[in-house]
Amino acid sequence: MAKLAVGTVVSKNYIPFARVLADSFRRYHPEIPFFVLLADKVDGYFDPSAEPFHLLTLDDLAIPHRERFCLYYSRQQVVVAAKAYLLSYLLEQNFSSAVFLDADILVLDNLAPLFDVVQQHSILLTPHLLAPLTGEERATRELNILLSGIYNGGFIGVSDTQSTRLFLAWWQDRLYEHCCHDLARGMHYDQHWLDLVPVYFEDVHILRDPTCNVAYWTLPERNPHLADNPSLGETQPCRFFHFSGFDPEQPPAVTRHSPRLTMGNVGPAFSLFDRYAALLNGAGYEIAKQWPYAYGFFDNGVPIPEAARRLYLDVSDSAEKFGDPFRTEGAGSYFNWLNEPVDVPPDPALTITRLWHAIYDLRPDVRVAFPDASGVNREGFVKWAASSGVQEFGVHQSFIPYGWKA
Repeated sequence: MAKLAVGTVVSKNYIPFARVLADSFRRYHPEIPFFVLLADKVDGYFDPSAEPFHLLTLDDLAIPHRERFCLYYSRQQVVVAAKAYLLSYLLEQNFSSAVFLDADILVLDNLAPLFDVVQQHSILLTPHLLAPLTGEERATRELNILLSGIYNGGFIGVSDTQSTRLFLAWWQDRLYEHCCHDLARGMHYDQHWLDLVPVYFEDVHILRDPTCNVAYWTLPERNPHLADNPSLGETQPCRFFHFSGFDPEQPPAVTRHSPRLTMGNVGPAFSLFDRYAALLNGAGYEIAKQWPYAYGFFDNGVPIPEAARRLYLDVSDSAEKFGDPFRTEGAGSYFNWLNEPVDVPPDPALTITRLWHAIYDLRPDVRVAFPDASGVNREGFVKWAASSGVQEFGVHQSFIPYGWKA
């Protein structure tokens, strides 16, 4: 087999998922290096040298203005957007092919046939669905797939070709500022971008193997193959199962993405979910789930509001003036800029800062309730912000203007 590497991306609260994936992968492929990109900081919470994988950090990747990238996005968005950079990194380490697997995947059989296909093509994608759906909810389920993307971003295979290099450069460019969940604008993180790949790039192979990337969206169509051994059957073993949206603390649900599925109606597949929950608990899930996200706070410990991330992305063209966006000291810091008033009202108790103006822009219902927030509706908006707004957006007291009254 030509030189190949496999990797995933996690924040540190997902380290148990990476451990389970790495252990299941090494069972069948101990000779292939497995990398975990930590889109976070270790901060002493675990010992990288004791893990069953090679640990990488964001510093290892060629992400432009890394601090900006980490402030643009929430934890989930950074994890998703970083996968394109991880694949480039692996190819730059002289691996001829590289495979990305989501951390919530369990390898259940030898992947050599899959790797053979990867090495024969520039880009390998797996569609969510392989055939028209049947049953009462067939149209609804297909519409859900159309909303989330034709191909699943939990598995991507690439080989070191010019087509792949062009693809990864394009994907990185799009994900750098457009890895968002905004269905009205046609975005579902990384996945809708993948819809364009077979059109834009050469040598793209669509893998139609029912044994790969089995997940909730394929149930019950692939369910008859699932058995307790665990495999999909004597002739079609399940090579890897994708537990997308699975929360081991929320039985009987098998995914947060589909209320139609529970442990009671997925048939033989339920044994896989039971097994996976036990593996996660054995890998330290209960401890790691409490570990904080390093890029979730400014350097003074104040949590970063989601609206502050959105606003920073909006002003990205002038972001350089703030320097390190996580820094709070100094008049030119982004933190202090957020607290600057957008105007000077006669009553200081009715001050609206840049952050709260951004929150106003994010809420159509609030704009309807207070259409003239800088004028006649100013007091009403400030009262909403000081009470409901603070709670709904989880805004730290550091961003509550002096004189506001709930």
